[in-house]
Amino acid sequence: MQTQYLKSIISVTLATLGCSSLHAQNWQHAKLGNVFKVGEELSLPLTVTDSAAVPWKVFDFWHKEIATGSDSATDGKVVIKPPVKDVGYYLAQATVGGQDVYTAFAIVRPHRSKDPLASPFGVMTHFAQGMNPNMLPLFKKIGIESIRDEHYWKNVEPTTKGEYVFDQRSEAYMKACADLHLAPLIAMTFGNKLYDGDGKGPSTPEAYAGYANYGVAMMNHYGPQIRWLEIWNEYNGTWYPTAAKHDRPKYYAELIKATYPVLKAAHPGVQILGGAAVLIPLPYFESLFKAGALDYMDGVVIHPYRVKPEGVDQEVAELQALIRKYNHGQDKPIWVTETGRHIKADHDWEQGRHMFEKGRAEGARYLARQYTLLLKQNVAKIYWYLASDHMDFVSMGLVRHHQKENSGMGVLDVAPSYVAYANLIHHLDGATYVRREAARDYTRAQVHLFQRGPEQIRVCWATRPAKLRIKTNQPLTVSNLMGAETQLTPANGALILDLGEDAIYLTGSVTGVEEIDTGARILASSLDDYSKTQGGNNWSYGVLKGGRHEELHQVETMWGYEWGTAPKSHCKITADGTHPDRRAGVDWAPDLRWHSPVTGKLRVTGYWSNNGQGDGITGVITVDGKEVSRVQAGVGGVKRVEVDVPIEVKQGSLVDFICYPNQNTSFDASNREFTIIQE
Repeated sequence: MQTQYLKSIISVTLATLGCSSLHAQNWQHAKLGNVFKVGEELSLPLTVTDSAAVPWKVFDFWHKEIATGSDSATDGKVVIKPPVKDVGYYLAQATVGGQDVYTAFAIVRPHRSKDPLASPFGVMTHFAQGMNPNMLPLFKKIGIESIRDEHYWKNVEPTTKGEYVFDQRSEAYMKACADLHLAPLIAMTFGNKLYDGDGKGPSTPEAYAGYANYGVAMMNHYGPQIRWLEIWNEYNGTWYPTAAKHDRPKYYAELIKATYPVLKAAHPGVQILGGAAVLIPLPYFESLFKAGALDYMDGVVIHPYRVKPEGVDQEVAELQALIRKYNHGQDKPIWVTETGRHIKADHDWEQGRHMFEKGRAEGARYLARQYTLLLKQNVAKIYWYLASDHMDFVSMGLVRHHQKENSGMGVLDVAPSYVAYANLIHHLDGATYVRREAARDYTRAQVHLFQRGPEQIRVCWATRPAKLRIKTNQPLTVSNLMGAETQLTPANGALILDLGEDAIYLTGSVTGVEEIDTGARILASSLDDYSKTQGGNNWSYGVLKGGRHEELHQVETMWGYEWGTAPKSHCKITADGTHPDRRAGVDWAPDLRWHSPVTGKLRVTGYWSNNGQGDGITGVITVDGKEVSRVQAGVGGVKRVEVDVPIEVKQGSLVDFICYPNQNTSFDASNREFTIIQE
């Protein structure tokens, strides 16, 4: 996720937006980012101009009010010291002259890895695009041991071939990393007009040689500080040379074959990472591996962005199998050099308290689950995107830093994902994945056991409410998503634990874990059952062309496999998405079809969603051709529509989930997920 960053905001104090014209006030930071260690006194200074008394409240991550008070201003300043002790993420609300103003703060457990270079925990920064390196101590504090950034080729070799310079921006962030003992992973990006004319990337032998020499120049200049170099960024996505548009695997294979030997000859100990892939595109990787590119990678790079974390472990496993196929049965490390979740802020919560952004909260939930599933697959490193908010990527930052965000939050104020990351590192740094527990068909419970020495740590959550029976005779410690701990004492040799979408950490000795049957039996899931085979798991994948059903075919794309049409159109079905089309005035409506293996009364639950940039889509469910549900998503500002409908089927009945375009067929990419339940 690269962007052009036009200017930097370098300040840790921000006048509260939208309020200064009425009552000028500034939140100040007693601690960088308002991040406090356990046991430190909280201090939230606020400068005011016309208020003698300032009432305040503190809310936790779940919007629960946990503290309240009032303090008097002296000489235009009030210092709020909430009596909060638990580890966690919090929001402080102060009322000044009738105007509510907010700041976020956190209490964390500082962490230092015993083996920093082996630690998998990193973060993507954009110091090359103007981010402020002053934020780095925040990441080191919680155990993040590596950053990923760039020294752009066009800046390193700006005017004359073979002459290299490193500007103040590059030197500043590399020195800051060295001072804090943070190891930088450097991506070699992007083109250089001295070699490729349009600056989009090398595609000739001379340009390949220039690109390789640029990498050597960086290693020579920064010496042992550079341990890892990454060849390009998202070559199968947005960033590729003009010549490579129609055959990116061919040109990337040429690039890495020309670059790798030069880099290794100059600095044999530096690990050279390849693949440069956004998502986990197996067809792209297989083309690379067939061309021999795998022999020129010390590690394979992916950026597994996705709507939901669940399933990422299966995709990584497929890539690992593909690597073994082309690497004589041997593994190679997989590096996740970007992952994150961009969810726009929800500004409608509780009559305009837009500081409780749904986007940031969902990002924190996503982080814990995504990292757990990636660590399950033993990936080498994981870099969260992003360190701080950046341009249009609001809600992705571990800390806030966004000039457009009209939230009243301070620059570099902590975000919930930072605290979720701190808690995950505290529990899983140095731990080894053991196994998944309590798994059964269609379970929504995720229970993953890690081991650190004799200590057992389980990360648990559920994508729909679930219950666990934990067999133990010893007290266990449960940490919530934000890190607050509770001691649980078993009764009759067991504990009953409720699970939801927030990951929790269960620490202590356990002899068994099982999911408790809640009485509702899941018969089918459009996501969990998704298959590359027609009829697999009782699902088939088709399209209605003017009401006539045709089967779709597996189509290879630069990003993976999908069910599509031949000849190609925009019409497609993926694991969690659909895209309708219209050709010659005829609707092409993707049709996800379930073949019922049972007779009886069932229930269909799920959703249709569309971003609403166009005029949305119409989602229809039919049973044996009879319509039972019709909704519109992406219409009138309603982006997601939940569906919960009873149906009656016979063995062999066809239940169809059909996505129709509305009048405008632009922006019709939509998401959906449905579960069929026997109650």
